[in-house]
Amino acid sequence: MSFEEGVTKVIPVGIDSLAIYTSRYAFSLADLAIARGVNTDKFQAGLGQYMMSVAPPGEDIVTMAANAAKKALYQTTLHDIDMLLFATESGIDQSKAAGTYVHELLGLPPRCRIVELKQACYSGTAAIQLALPYLRENPTKKILVIAADIARYGLNTTGESSQGAGAVAMILSANPRLIAFDKECGIATENAMDFWRPNYLHEALVDGKYSSKLYLTMLEKTWQQYTELSRREFRDHAYHCYHIPVPRLVEKAHHYLMKLNGEAHVPEEVWSKEIDASLIYSRQMGNSYTASLYVGLASLLDHVTEDLSNKRIGFYSYGSGCVAEYFSGVVQPGYRDALLPDYHSLLLSNRTQLTYDEYAQFYQFHYVEDGSQQEVPIYNTGAFRLTRIAQHKRFYEKVESLSMAPIIRIKQQEPEKNKQTIIKIQAPGKLILSGEHAVVHGNPAIAMAINRYVTATVTEEKVPHILLHLADLAHDSRLSLDALRSLKDRIKRKYHGFIRGDYSIRDVLQKPFELAQFALSVFAESLHIPIPNGVNVHVKSDLPMGCGMGSSAATIISVMEAVSHYLQKPLSSDMLFKLALEAENMQHGYSSGLDLRIAQQGGCLYLHDQQIESRLVPDLPMYLINTGTPITTTGQCVEAVSSHFQSSLLKDEFAHVTKKMDEALQQQSLSRMQEAMKENHRLLIQIGVVPQRVQQFIAAIELEDAAAKVCGAGAIAGDQAGAVLVLSQDETSVKTIAQRFGYTVTLVTGESRGAHAA
Repeated sequence: MSFEEGVTKVIPVGIDSLAIYTSRYAFSLADLAIARGVNTDKFQAGLGQYMMSVAPPGEDIVTMAANAAKKALYQTTLHDIDMLLFATESGIDQSKAAGTYVHELLGLPPRCRIVELKQACYSGTAAIQLALPYLRENPTKKILVIAADIARYGLNTTGESSQGAGAVAMILSANPRLIAFDKECGIATENAMDFWRPNYLHEALVDGKYSSKLYLTMLEKTWQQYTELSRREFRDHAYHCYHIPVPRLVEKAHHYLMKLNGEAHVPEEVWSKEIDASLIYSRQMGNSYTASLYVGLASLLDHVTEDLSNKRIGFYSYGSGCVAEYFSGVVQPGYRDALLPDYHSLLLSNRTQLTYDEYAQFYQFHYVEDGSQQEVPIYNTGAFRLTRIAQHKRFYEKVESLSMAPIIRIKQQEPEKNKQTIIKIQAPGKLILSGEHAVVHGNPAIAMAINRYVTATVTEEKVPHILLHLADLAHDSRLSLDALRSLKDRIKRKYHGFIRGDYSIRDVLQKPFELAQFALSVFAESLHIPIPNGVNVHVKSDLPMGCGMGSSAATIISVMEAVSHYLQKPLSSDMLFKLALEAENMQHGYSSGLDLRIAQQGGCLYLHDQQIESRLVPDLPMYLINTGTPITTTGQCVEAVSSHFQSSLLKDEFAHVTKKMDEALQQQSLSRMQEAMKENHRLLIQIGVVPQRVQQFIAAIELEDAAAKVCGAGAIAGDQAGAVLVLSQDETSVKTIAQRFGYTVTLVTGESRGAHAA
């Protein structure tokens, strides 16, 4: 026997896929501070947290767990799942495991062990450590680990600001795609009363100062044990993830760990980068107890732009009462293919923002405890909900067609293909080549349609309602004409308040799906449409939202065109534009209408003095770089930079560069286009809509004899600016630079057609 034959190969085991889920409702800590009569800095600066997720009636650890697991399982064969380990400290039964409900909702195989684990916030880690040896012995099996909790301390208590709700689902396997865990770990246990919840209480009890001190003490103990066993040093770990009661405690803990390792001299702006990305989601969700450490991992992997392949991450898990563990894992090559950043971002950005009264109403709701029957009010709970309680039993169901409110209904289905009448309209997205922002102030602009579309499909619905399904927003609603009218009136009142200066444009449309609803309401009212039978409107987009590519305009145009053709009431081009412009103003405040014209007409358009001239579609090597959805909206950017355009000099400079690009465009000259683009980029930097990181990317592009610029509204905060257009003859260098920044590259071409039958 050779030496190689005698050596047992070590099989890597760890996380193959990971998805988080949080309530569809959130409450701002700034609003909580106002309600409690304290300075907002007490929460936002003192805790490092900005929002908390709030679970509505019908949402509990089971529904959150099932929603997270459904997403984590999307590339997994259910029959491969051999075990479900459910970690929680928000248990719903003293005997029956919450995982049995999840097992049924997901349709997991009958041959599947299910166990619920409890040790405060530590039990998610306990589940993983119990699973790993099993997978080493059974490398063809997979284990589903779920951690789900609702953190509650009660209204007007000291812990109220650190509440939250969330779940994480992880598929553990041999040869994982995300994280392979190391075997060494440091563990420490101590019987302490820093945080606990007796059976007879619905809210936890906590000694905050003692718990924070214990958190640091156990970090030191577990770290020392871990390093002794592993022989690894602090700098062997590229990043660190911690249990996150509040983000500020994590910052304090990481600094403490650095001091223990002789790194106290490192400036905060340097060491904070080792943890900042892991805190992004928790700053918006609040505490999720057992899930929080792994919510942090998801946040880290989704947001760090450098390639983490083969880099080691340190993990600190802490559960009050108390048990703590320090361990580590290595990020696997190709890990980005298994991530879900767009889903997670959409999940957080699309939450309904609660008023204080709504927040208090949710927290004052109680499930019956006397065995009587209770029908649970209907709210948005994702794909699953708790429907009722009867005879001390909980009844769950998958959401198919359930009322969210008296006038809105959830419906998750594709358009019915067997209807005799199906209308499908595509409207293209756009890129602004020159004149963004300036066009709103009367300056010229050039824009072109591209081969990316929003598609609206309309079929018949048996009841006289409008059913709207927005696939990319995971939104479904059923609205009567009265409901549409009511929604339109509410939004227009808000818009008039925006005109008066009472509101920000972001306050007008409170949820992304309201744009399509408003467009339908304006359209329906203008034509006085009777609906003897309703319409089912299904909208799908391959344009990223909020990235300056005209997704809102394409949505409005495609929906209005599709419904008008379905009802055999075709609109004139001018009427369609007028109605669409009213809708787009609700999104952007003051729309120039250029995006709408592009969606209607396609091609390349030059707008000057309210006159539109057609131009040849550029036949040049163009690449679209998605730098990520900005944290500020187009409307907010337009508001923020408007003061710059009081300067006639700046307006003249924008007009000059647009004219220069128009001349280059008519000549189809790549070099002159690039020269104009570089000048345009400098002007956009001047008005403050190009984040520093995007500036660095464009600078790298320019070093390769190419040009690039933001081609939407850009951003006035954060690192992401939406779409960036690159003109370059060297595709390889573009892709290399984009990969270095963690950006995606798409070759784009012009689209000569406007809205058309798909």
